[in-house]
Amino acid sequence: MLSLPNFDNQRLIFHAARQTVRKAEMARLAVHEWLNQHDSELEEWKAKSASELGISISEFEKQLLEAANLQTKSRTREDDTNSESNPD
Repeated sequence: MLSLPNFDNQRLIFHAARQTVRKAEMARLAVHEWLNQHDSELEEWKAKSASELGISISEFEKQLLEAANLQTKSRTREDDTNSESNPD
């Protein structure tokens, strides 16, 4: 059986996780809506940028995805390093 403080902590963690999921879903919907509204502008920007670089649009999209993946990995490493150096 759980002690009352332990139960309260688990309940707080559950509610925080639920709030986080709800906020993430709201952000996802907002970004999705924005992308739908600005799709033609984004396509024009991709075409112009690819043309300036002298590559195809698909190659430009591939480079964008690779850069985003590298940035995500870098942030993850920074977060891991920060959490190790700043334990709660």
